[in-house]
Amino acid sequence: MSDFRTVFFDFDGTIADTEPDIRGAWQNAIASLNLQCDHFDTTFRVGPSLPETALMLFPEVSNEFRNLIMQAYKNFYDEADDYSACPYPGMIEAFKELAYSGKRIYVVTNKRLKPTSKLLKKFDLLDCCAGMFTPDIVSPEYLLSKPDLVGLAFRQSCTPLPSQVLMVGDTEIDILSGKQHALSTCGVTWGYGRPGKLENANPDFIVHTADELLKLF
Repeated sequence: MSDFRTVFFDFDGTIADTEPDIRGAWQNAIASLNLQCDHFDTTFRVGPSLPETALMLFPEVSNEFRNLIMQAYKNFYDEADDYSACPYPGMIEAFKELAYSGKRIYVVTNKRLKPTSKLLKKFDLLDCCAGMFTPDIVSPEYLLSKPDLVGLAFRQSCTPLPSQVLMVGDTEIDILSGKQHALSTCGVTWGYGRPGKLENANPDFIVHTADELLKLF
């Protein structure tokens, strides 16, 4: 039996498949500004932060114009009335089972607070969530990185030992962010991780299904 008291879940690619909504919002934002991004399909991926994605898609424009692009994206994505995002098989049940068993569950994500809250509500997970740590949790202007979010979440969780926290995510940045703060880490293979990157980050565990995740507890 593990001694995990606290679980940090990434959201995109870990709890739910959010790519169709995110991809569509970026495409709408680009079109609304009469821009072209010929390399969109080969460059775009879910996982990096909003500023990182904007930089990958439009490395040649000024920071000021990139901010306009990001604002257009947020207008389409953050303000959407509903989302088509679907939870991965078994993840809603696993999230609830861990919470009901007494584990403290936090969502630690590069997704901003407003869409994170709306999606957790859509999936009926808000009451199971002890807290949300998003890039804009401190300020819309001062965005926190994933490692910073993990560190902040650990401090506020009041978990006695880092090893008693399991960071669960689908990409190498989730694993490396957890390791930076000496947390236990678990990679999931159903999300947006690039081939080999997740494994190369050397998570303590790798699982292929939600049932395998639950067996860690």
